[in-house]
Amino acid sequence: MIMRRILAGLVLTANLVPAAVAEVDLNRYIAERAASCWATPTAMRGIKLDIALEVRFTREGHVDLVQIADYVPESETARVLAIDFAEALKRCGPYATEGMREMNLNVSWPM
Repeated sequence: MIMRRILAGLVLTANLVPAAVAEVDLNRYIAERAASCWATPTAMRGIKLDIALEVRFTREGHVDLVQIADYVPESETARVLAIDFAEALKRCGPYATEGMREMNLNVSWPM
């Protein structure tokens, strides 16, 4: 439920503030790029998953730190998938972060 409110807030903010649009686009770019390095989705047919991550990047766009803030549904399977996605996020860098060093990354699967 928290994740849905976060995502709804991002969508509403994006409609009001042009700078937020760029952040939403950056969020989508990074999430999609990391998903391309995530081998697990082939086994996730029919599974819905929302993950909220706090990410810190180096100047070069590599992931310096990633922490899982939340995941929905609250289950052991979702927890393991969130960890697996965080690892894919680390492997798939560097990212073009447009100078952003920290961000809250929201991922909804399927994308």
